Amino acid sequence: MEAMQALVLTSIQLRDMLTEAAKQGAALAVQELRADLLQAPEDVTLQTLRRYLADPASLANPHEHWADSGVIRRVQSTASGKPKSTAWFMKFQRQTGLNQCATRQSPAYGRRREWTFADIKLAWDAYYRRR
Repeated sequence: MEAMQALVLTSIQLRDMLTEAAKQGAALAVQELRADLLQAPEDVTLQTLRRYLADPASLANPHEHWADSGVIRRVQSTASGKPKSTAWFMKFQRQTGLNQCATRQSPAYGRRREWTFADIKLAWDAYYRRR
């Protein structure tokens, strides 16, 4: 039988180690929460949509996530790094049938229309498959 190494700690040492581990865990959690709070909700939606377009398995129910034209136009920027134009979006929704899909009024921006991630993905794939 092989000898096994052991570490013996006093109850005070164990408590100190656990306390330090808890402090580090809490600090990491607070850091992540602060990073989330500093992001605008629109940026979070954009990141989630980009992730979903690249990997549909990344989102459990794409019918429960919505994005407006401003977010869709930012998914892929122009050569100069700016969002796609409103004219591009009008052409995009016309050619892909996105304008025929069900929409909802944006809870944050009132008159803006929003589409589900599922419909956006179908339109995105159809538009960029033609090219």
